[in-house]
Amino acid sequence: MTVAALAACAVPVEPSPTVLPQPPGRGKVAGVAVAPSAGCTSGPGLTAGRTTVTLAWKGLARRALLDVPTTGSGPRPVLLSLHPFTLTPEVWDSYSKLAEAGTARGYIVITPLGSDPGPRWAVPGGTRTGVDDIGFVNRLLDDVEDRGCVDRNREFAAGYSAGAAMSQALSCTVPWRMAAVAGSGGTNLTDRCPASPGTDVMVLHGTADPIAPVTGSTVPFATPNGVNVADVVATNAARAGCDAVPTIDQRHRTVRVDTYQGCGTHRVEYWQMQGNGHTWAGTPGILDLFVGTTNTDFSATTAVLDFFDRTTV
Repeated sequence: MTVAALAACAVPVEPSPTVLPQPPGRGKVAGVAVAPSAGCTSGPGLTAGRTTVTLAWKGLARRALLDVPTTGSGPRPVLLSLHPFTLTPEVWDSYSKLAEAGTARGYIVITPLGSDPGPRWAVPGGTRTGVDDIGFVNRLLDDVEDRGCVDRNREFAAGYSAGAAMSQALSCTVPWRMAAVAGSGGTNLTDRCPASPGTDVMVLHGTADPIAPVTGSTVPFATPNGVNVADVVATNAARAGCDAVPTIDQRHRTVRVDTYQGCGTHRVEYWQMQGNGHTWAGTPGILDLFVGTTNTDFSATTAVLDFFDRTTV
């Protein structure tokens, strides 16, 4: 097949990420502790426990699970928990236990459902689907801020595989909102964004990941062609103003952690799960037969929440 024919058959992809405008009263301000959300004084409040949120967004009915702590009071941090390709919010949360662990620490946890075909997440560099998933999750955050009492300085996103790509994309497109993001096995499945302001970023990736290889992927028609994870990490470190060379710590028997220094108030960490595949650490299962072994030396859920807990204004 000729080069021209290949180009004609190429799958359309979403354009490179750009920073979205920051609306008044939304997001954070670097170096300043902004006021809690409007819902702290004028909202009806959020129901404790698990409920389902349904929103109309650009002609589509979109939904998410909403988990609210049963004890304590606001203003509370918020965590977006982002599922991988094909898994529903219910299955993803049963696998990761992020809602249970997050609410135990006082987080409001939002677990949204991605878009069709999939469910998946439409991210820059990914297949063009015509769906604005980034706008949808921001609308979800707006809704929770307006109804409940949210600490706008502490809004986070964590995801696995396609959800990791979405977390990375949010750090690129709404860095004014994301205090920190974390992604396992997929932060390299979206475009890098060297021009975006920095955020705190935690990247986790198995060195033997067969689905999103650490070196990237050039499989024809398998959009997005994943980039090298090391390039993603280096770009995140540069965005945050970090030194180019990290310190290296063998944190666990099979986990090397590269921590970048000189970032001011930001933090960038790269957790390399040595010999492991495309999974969420600490939760082995039948998927290991197809996507490689799960690292059981630590829990990704615990490590990600610990990373978010240490975030400062």
